[in-house]
Formats: sequence, C-alpha cells, structure tokens
Amino acid sequence: MKSSKGFSLIEMIIIIAVIAILVTLAVPSMVGQRQNAILKDTVSMIRGDLEMARSWAIRENACVPVIFSADGYTVFVDNGSGGGVAKNWVRDGDERILCNRKLPARTQIDLTQTTFTAHRTRFNGKGYSSNNGILTLLSASGKSATVDMNNRFGRITTH
Repeated sequence: MKSSKGFSLIEMIIIIAVIAILVTLAVPSMVGQRQNAILKDTVSMIRGDLEMARSWAIRENACVPVIFSADGYTVFVDNGSGGGVAKNWVRDGDERILCNRKLPARTQIDLTQTTFTAHRTRFNGKGYSSNNGILTLLSASGKSATVDMNNRFGRITTH
C-alpha cells in the first residue's frame, strides 16, 4: 500500500463541524460586544456635544438649548438673531444650529426614563444648566446607559 497524502473525507467533515461549532459559539458574543461598543460611543458623543453646548453658551454669553427626541437631539444658540425670539426654547429666525444629531441605528433615547422636563435642557451664558435631569439610552440588546446632568453647574457624568 502506498502512503496517502492529504485528508480523507471523514477527516474533512470533522474539521468543518468543529469550525462550525466554534463559529456558533463566538458570533453571539461578538454581536453583543459590538452593540455595547456602539452604546458606549453614543454616550461619549452625547457627552461631548453637551460639553460643546456649554462652551458655546459661555463663549457667546447666550442660552444654548439641547432638545432631545427618541432618535437624536438638536443643539442651537437661542439668542434671537435674525428676527428670532431669544430664550424661547425654539429655533427661529437665524439662530445658529450647533448640532443636529441622529443616533446610530438600533440605539435610542428612552424618553420614558429621561427626567428632563419636556425632554430638553439648556446652558446659560455662565455655563450653568437649567432643567437638570438624567438622559437614558437604550441599545437593541436592551442594555442601557445614562448621561447625568442632575446639578445646576452643568457638570456631566455618565454611567
């Protein structure tokens, strides 16, 4: 008998079965890690935009509201420019939009758990916030994270 080189059909089927089992175990873990990373990045993005809003309020010595919706938020300078009305929580006239952000797919703001009255907050010219509260974010997997602004000094913490 000659010595054979290569794999037999049974050996190949066993190798494919082992690879399939390993992939079946690894994929759900990788999907969960990806969703957690997206949620963490979203929280970081919101925190950065809130800090930017606070900085603009101080720089412009004006009110800068942040209006939340389930799928995003808008940040603008509420100074009444271009025929608008200052400090009315509504972007009108030529008031400058600083950020109009949509959240990543399958990530949302849970408005039922968000404690900001009327789903909004704003910073004044000294950087202090009015209408303080906690913003809750949800991922598709049901994980949640919070952005906490429950102080009048405009400090932002995340959990």
